[in-house]
Amino acid sequence: MRSLLARVTLTVFATTVVVVLGLMLVVNYQVSENFSSYLYMSGMHGMMMNHSNMAAMMGVPERQFLISLKHSLLAAAGIMLLIGAVVSYYLARSIAVPVIDLNRAVNDVASGNLDAAVVVDRRDEVGQLAAAFNAMTAKLKSSTVLRQRFLAGVAHELRTPLTILKANLEGIADGVIAPDQEQMNSLTEEVDRLAKLVGELRDLSLLEAGQLNPDYTEVDLPTILRQVIQKSSPLAAEKNLGLNFKIDEDMPKIWADAGMLQQMVYNLIMNAIRYTAAGGITVTAGRDENAVRIEVIDTGIGIAAEDIEHIFDYFYRVDPARAKQSGGTGLGLALVRQMALAHGGKVYATSVLGQGSTFTLKLPLHVHQKRIVSP
Repeated sequence: MRSLLARVTLTVFATTVVVVLGLMLVVNYQVSENFSSYLYMSGMHGMMMNHSNMAAMMGVPERQFLISLKHSLLAAAGIMLLIGAVVSYYLARSIAVPVIDLNRAVNDVASGNLDAAVVVDRRDEVGQLAAAFNAMTAKLKSSTVLRQRFLAGVAHELRTPLTILKANLEGIADGVIAPDQEQMNSLTEEVDRLAKLVGELRDLSLLEAGQLNPDYTEVDLPTILRQVIQKSSPLAAEKNLGLNFKIDEDMPKIWADAGMLQQMVYNLIMNAIRYTAAGGITVTAGRDENAVRIEVIDTGIGIAAEDIEHIFDYFYRVDPARAKQSGGTGLGLALVRQMALAHGGKVYATSVLGQGSTFTLKLPLHVHQKRIVSP
């Protein structure tokens, strides 16, 4: 099958040929008719003539004139066709080459090369298509990296408790380990850790698929925040961290899923506790026009600029070496982001490395939806 470039070139050139030949026929016919009319009207040799004997009445100069005219038309047509062929090729090339390059890049992506890209050097529809392809490829590569990290994270988080459970159960079966209360409590903790991980993975998948939506009720935000802080205080006290709470006096009630709201604030506080060695954590709440703003401010290790955009990804930790020591499943902030999006809100972070971070959760005030929690 001929290439796209050849097909487009032939199509444009064939159109040019048809147009040129049509013009030649029209010009030749019009010249012949007008010349015959001229001879007829002039009354050559003073005789009355008709169109049937017009050719016989023409002299040598007239015939040479018509022959010269036809030669000129043929020469002009040849030049026009040559120019048309060149123009057809370059016009076809300007259309076909970007499409051919795009097709080649698509095949590269299909074969697994996610670094494939096309050069965008034009602003027309073809250039917009190339830019859209490059953006799609970049997003696909990012999604692939996240999926790989997700699978690796799941495998890692499942392997650790399963290995502990297997080793302890084998020790109990061999009589090496005594199945006392302390040992049972340790095994129960590992089972709870597995259950928590599976539950978080389920919630994340449902949230991303749009199958788990907030069950909206009227929520008193100060009450929710006080409950979460009371729950988190013992963990902060274990690290000798202060846990402070500041809220605007005129905070209105909001429509939100109370359970999700508690989970989002709790996850942010727990993240701050894990990465703060000294100082304290402050939780503030205020109002920004049609939204409420909840901030969790810590004096921890801070986050590097290159890590800020990834901290809400699955299993992403700013300091992988401290992952085991810091605890957690690596899904807490990812859950916060998905729950915030489900509420029509957003969460983001700002930080200064070595000085601390501020996590800001914004939720809309006026959401009046009723129960939409899918099974």
